[in-house]
Amino acid sequence: MRRAISSVLLGTALAGGGGTLALAETNVTVQGFIRQELAPAVTGDRNPYNQGGNPYNNNPQAINTWFGPAIGNRTIDSSDSPINWMATRLETDISAQFTDSLKGFVRVRALYAPQVYDEPVGYSMFKTGYYHGNSATPFEIAGKTGMADLPAAYLDYSEGPLWVRAGNQQIAWGESLFFRVLDVPNGLDLRRHLIFEPVAEEFSDKRVAMPAVRGSFRFGENVEFEAFTQMFNPSILPPANSPYNLIPSQFTVHDDYRASDSYPNFGGRLQMHFGDLSVQLLGVRRKNPDGVFQWTQSGVNRGLPGAGGIGGDVLATTPFEVSSTGVCSAQEWFHYAGLVRLNGVTAVNSAVTGDFASAQSLGATTVSSYTEAAEQLNTFFNLAGGCMRGHIRRSYPLENIFGAGANYTVTAEPGSFLDQLIIRGEVSYTPNKSFTNPSLGAPIVRDEVAASLNFEKYHRFSDDFPATYMVLQYLYKSKSDLFGRYLGGFGGDESKTPTGDHSFHALAFAVQQPFPNLIWRADLSILADLEGGVMVQPALRWKPSADWQVDGYATLFHSAENNRNAIDTVNWASEIGLRFTRLF
Repeated sequence: MRRAISSVLLGTALAGGGGTLALAETNVTVQGFIRQELAPAVTGDRNPYNQGGNPYNNNPQAINTWFGPAIGNRTIDSSDSPINWMATRLETDISAQFTDSLKGFVRVRALYAPQVYDEPVGYSMFKTGYYHGNSATPFEIAGKTGMADLPAAYLDYSEGPLWVRAGNQQIAWGESLFFRVLDVPNGLDLRRHLIFEPVAEEFSDKRVAMPAVRGSFRFGENVEFEAFTQMFNPSILPPANSPYNLIPSQFTVHDDYRASDSYPNFGGRLQMHFGDLSVQLLGVRRKNPDGVFQWTQSGVNRGLPGAGGIGGDVLATTPFEVSSTGVCSAQEWFHYAGLVRLNGVTAVNSAVTGDFASAQSLGATTVSSYTEAAEQLNTFFNLAGGCMRGHIRRSYPLENIFGAGANYTVTAEPGSFLDQLIIRGEVSYTPNKSFTNPSLGAPIVRDEVAASLNFEKYHRFSDDFPATYMVLQYLYKSKSDLFGRYLGGFGGDESKTPTGDHSFHALAFAVQQPFPNLIWRADLSILADLEGGVMVQPALRWKPSADWQVDGYATLFHSAENNRNAIDTVNWASEIGLRFTRLF
C-alpha cells in the first residue's frame, strides 16, 4: 500500500502597507516495509575467527541454544546447524515535492537482531564507537542487539541542466555486479549479514552513507560533469565473536578513526555519449575506507610470569598481553596467519624490532625460518603461562584513484541474441596504494590496477515469459584480492610461509527470470575465484500481492582451502536466507 499525503503550507509576505497570502501544495509520499530475516547455516562449520570456532580451543563448538550464547564449556556434534542471522527490519521512505525544482527524501531504518548465534563468548552486533559512544555513523543509534539510523536524508534541487543533492547520502558509481571497480566513494557496513544478501541488491544496503554535497551539470545532450565532496567514514567491520567476524578474536584492534578527524573525500567524473557508445572518466581523492593494519603497542600493564622479574611496563611496549583469549601455540599462530593472509615468520620479526625492540629484553630475537619462528613462539607461550593476545592498529591512508569506463550497445538484427547487448568495461588505477603488510609492519606501497569486463543482456526466449536478464563479468586486480588483501600474503599455512600471487582473477555470472504475471522470479548468481573457490546463490521470489513478498535464497561456498583464493575466507558460511516482507 502506498500512501500519498497532501498538505497545504501557509506563507505570509508583507510589502508596503499591504500583505500577500501565498499558498503552496507539498506532496508527501510515505512507503516502506517491515521484514523478518532469517539465515540458518547448512553445515556444522563454525566461524574460525571466533572463539567458538577456533579449532585450537578445548571448546571448538558450543551448544546451540537458538536464543543466545551458550554458557559453559560444552561441545556439540559437528552436524549441528546454528542460526547465523535473524533480524526484524523496519524501513520507511518519506519523499516530499516542495516545488518543481526542490524535493526531499528521508529513509528511516531500524533493526533488532537478537543473539541467536551460539558463540560462547559475549559479543555486540552493532556497537562500534565512532560516534555517540556506540554508533558507527553520525545519524545512528546503536546498541548490543539493535540499531536505528538515517541511511538517507537529503534535498534535491534541479533547474535545467543543473542538479544538486545535499545531505546524508550514498554515492553509487560504477555498474559492475559483485565488483567495485569504480564504486569507490563510500565504504561498506558489514555488520548486517556481511555481504550475503541477494546479489541483485548490489551493495545498496551496505554503502556507508555520510553527509555530502553532490551535483552535476549537463552540457547539451551528450556531456555531463558530476562532482562531490563527502565526509569520510571507514568501512564498518563485524565486531569480534559476532556471526560474520573476519578478524581473529585473539587480536585486539585499535582504530585510528575519530569523528572529529573526519576527512572530506572528494571527486568528479565526466560522462560523454556518442551514439551507442558512452564513456566516463573519473578521479577521487579519499582515505582508504578498508584501512591498513599493523602491530601497535598493547599498553596493557601485565608482566610475563617467570620472565626473570621483568614487569608489565616492558610488555606494554610490545604488541602483546598475557591473556587466555589469545594465541596459545606456534601452530595456532601459523594457522591463523594463513587464514588472514599474513606471513607468520616476518610477523614475528616485526613484533620484536623497531618500536617494539623492548621485546628483546625478554629474550626475543629476529628469526629467519619457519622452524626458528616456531621455537621462539613456543618459548614465549611457555613464559606467558599459555597464551598471548596480539594488538594491531587500523589506519586509513590517503589515496588517489583514477578511473575510466565505457559502455557500448550492440545493434544487430531485432530479436537476435546480440541485439541490444551491452558491453561494459571499467578500469581504475591507484598509484602508491598502501596495503597491510603480511608482516604487520610498515604498510606495503604499490600501484594497483583493477578492471572489469561485463556483458549484459535482456533477452526474451519465449513469448510466454518476460525477458531474461543476464550478465557475465570478468575481474582483474593486480595487487589485492576481492576483499582488498595484499596478494603477497597468500598461500601460507601451518607448514609453510606465503608463496604470494601475482594477480587476482575472477568470473561472475548472474541470470534473473521473471515468471508470467510477475508473481514469481528466479535468480542465479555465481562468483568464481580462478584460484579455486566458488560462490553459488540460487534465489526465488514470491510476490502474491502488492503488500506481501517472500524471498528464499541459498548462499553456498566451496573452496580448495589453499589460502590462495578469496572464497576461503567465508568457506564456512554456507547458509539459507529467508525474508518475509510486509510492504506499506
